[in-house]
Amino acid sequence: MMSAEARHHIANLLHTYVEIADSKDVEAAVDLLGTARIRFPADHSADTAGARRLFSRLWTDPAPHRHDVSNLIVQSGGDGTWTARAHYTRWLFGPAPELHTLGEYTLVVDEETWRARSLTVTRTWTR
Repeated sequence: MMSAEARHHIANLLHTYVEIADSKDVEAAVDLLGTARIRFPADHSADTAGARRLFSRLWTDPAPHRHDVSNLIVQSGGDGTWTARAHYTRWLFGPAPELHTLGEYTLVVDEETWRARSLTVTRTWTR
């Protein structure tokens, strides 16, 4: 597998997740990540039911927000997986955009299916 192809698949996976997060679409998140191990600072899941609970709790606030992703680094895991890290910022939209969170995503992705095996979300700073 060429790293450029892996980077393409993983970038699409990560940006699809971010688009889903910004629309707060719980069912789409479960479809994308329901079988993966998911870890947030305050919650985690390892199956579809757990993912549905996690994302339902995470996106209860109806206020709109947007995530921006940067600094994507993709490396072969050497065992049929790829690991990716990326920075993110999360903006809240009230009367004006306001930076709310800085953090990092870490994904482990299966090379055969291009599905996430795990997603870890860390927060470096939160307003």
